[in-house]
Amino acid sequence: MTTAAPNAAGAWSTLETPLSNEILDTLSTMGFDTMTPVQAGAIPLFMKNKDVVVEAVTGSGKTLAFVIPIIEKLLRREDPLKKNQIGAVVITPTRELAQQIHSVFDLFTRDHPQKDQLTVGLFIGGTTTLSKDIERFHKTEPRILVGTPGRLEELLKSGKLVNTKELEVLVMDEADRLLDMGFSQQLSSIIAQLPKQRRTGLFSATMTDAISELVRAGLRNPVRIVVKVQDLTHHQQQQRTPSTLHINYIVCDPDQKLLQLVRLLKHEISQPEQDGGARKFIVYVATCACVDYFYKLLSKLLKQQMQVFSLHGQMDTKRRTATYTSFTQLPPSAPAILLCTDVASRGLDIPDVDYVVQVDPPQDPKAFAHRAGRAARAGRQGRATVFLCRGREEVYVDFLKLRKVPMMRGNYRLADHTTVDNQHKETDPEMGEEKIVSERVDSDDSHVDTFVQSLRDIVKVDRDLHDRGMKAFVSWVRSYSKHEASYIFRIKDQDLGRAATGYGLLKLPKMPELRDAKEITFTPEEMDWATYKYLDKNREAKRQREMAKPQKPQNSVKPKKSNEAWSGKRDAKARKVERRTKKDRKKEFLKKRKQEDVVDDKDNEDDQDDWDELAKEERMAKKVKRGRMNQEMFDEMFAGDMDQDE
Repeated sequence: MTTAAPNAAGAWSTLETPLSNEILDTLSTMGFDTMTPVQAGAIPLFMKNKDVVVEAVTGSGKTLAFVIPIIEKLLRREDPLKKNQIGAVVITPTRELAQQIHSVFDLFTRDHPQKDQLTVGLFIGGTTTLSKDIERFHKTEPRILVGTPGRLEELLKSGKLVNTKELEVLVMDEADRLLDMGFSQQLSSIIAQLPKQRRTGLFSATMTDAISELVRAGLRNPVRIVVKVQDLTHHQQQQRTPSTLHINYIVCDPDQKLLQLVRLLKHEISQPEQDGGARKFIVYVATCACVDYFYKLLSKLLKQQMQVFSLHGQMDTKRRTATYTSFTQLPPSAPAILLCTDVASRGLDIPDVDYVVQVDPPQDPKAFAHRAGRAARAGRQGRATVFLCRGREEVYVDFLKLRKVPMMRGNYRLADHTTVDNQHKETDPEMGEEKIVSERVDSDDSHVDTFVQSLRDIVKVDRDLHDRGMKAFVSWVRSYSKHEASYIFRIKDQDLGRAATGYGLLKLPKMPELRDAKEITFTPEEMDWATYKYLDKNREAKRQREMAKPQKPQNSVKPKKSNEAWSGKRDAKARKVERRTKKDRKKEFLKKRKQEDVVDDKDNEDDQDDWDELAKEERMAKKVKRGRMNQEMFDEMFAGDMDQDE
């Protein structure tokens, strides 16, 4: 069953099942006077004991759509939950999203008169050990568990620690990602330990791949709620991004991407806030190594202009938490960038994000809407930009349009902060049709060369930056070559030399993709590599020790040791003779065994012939018995054989 969420959401008081006064007071304090469409559609069904599948654009209020029903259902229980009994489980794909949901629950429960029945426990792993989480469970006795699949599975399997018999609600936030293969084993284990008589809710901005998994997830005849956004500028077509989010794309060459990013950031923070100048940015790149490298470069390039933060999945959990907290707690007027991978693309409600920039389009096309949706949340205005390389990548615009993500073309930004439309129309000589062609701007390349040289000057200060840059570039090439939209993002169509130039590399790494490339536009930096040092004294000392070691000739033969004891040589010779003797004995044994097998095979063949003859005689005897052959013919057929044997 599929239903569309109501267009007119209305006030909280219009709900068919009225909310408790404490919930209404908290909503009023939070400034939420009316419901969003997804809340108006999901909450009544959840309260009526229906399983729901909710698909709505990012920032549409999905979190409250399950937090409020969970609290209300636990408050309306006839029998209060007892020791170790839990009433709800909320599963999320990332630690940051779990922490965010926990904080929303905390707003409703911390001052509630029945908070002993609404205690919320956060279990995400990484920050604490399982034994400490078990100890904390005993101490706090939570009624609502919020966490990531791995730690929740461990907690539920820890003997008789958690009693799930009275569980009321299971919620999977960002359900399509949770139902991916990476989490399927943990989810199956968790669901197997929960009662079948429960309510289940799946929430996400994209649900297409998850629908086939609903049976496995344990939903019974679920109601699917879809919140659709209409693009009024394109004949009321539906779209998967908020109507207050304006997305554009900038076409440039690979060596101009970082240049365009820096120009965009500087232009935005130079504009007054009242005139629409952005202050808080999220910038997405392809890999963790790219985050680490660009963080170093941007920190130098934008020094004293804005704060730069980095976040990715390979960071230490405590550092990730500290970075996320620091960025979210900045004042809205403080210019700052969060440089990250897709670890921060889903579900996170980072306040006051004005602008999202995607330097590298995501591998998973569904992630594009999730990334862009970090801006324009809860009705706020927001902007997003993606950089596409000239040529084949421009097809990505039509690709996303088919997936209901509309984009407008943006102009290339020049050094003086003005913009230029870097496209023109050409007539195809073969087809006779007009087509739009993007051209390279900054045609004299002086500005690009100056920018690239500034990157290289930063890298030349510390050899560690050179190592990071090489690692980042190699990881980007690997990521690009595995792109899910591979018919658009083809590594053979990329000018990897220009891409490496845009990274500020001093020289090209040795890798097969570069060896097989048709065209490489790259000029290595001339420098003395022997004197190129690490700023870290320990790493530099190790490098110096490696350099001091005598270099082995490439085709050198390992010399024999002449100082070996005579007794050692004698023992070695004796062992060699013994091994040879054993080897000869084994060969002789195998040869003898093979001859025996040949004789056995011949005997077996003779036996087989006898059995075949007997079987034939038996068949003929049956024919005589049935009248199909006379006795004379039978005797004539087999008598000769008998005489010959005799």
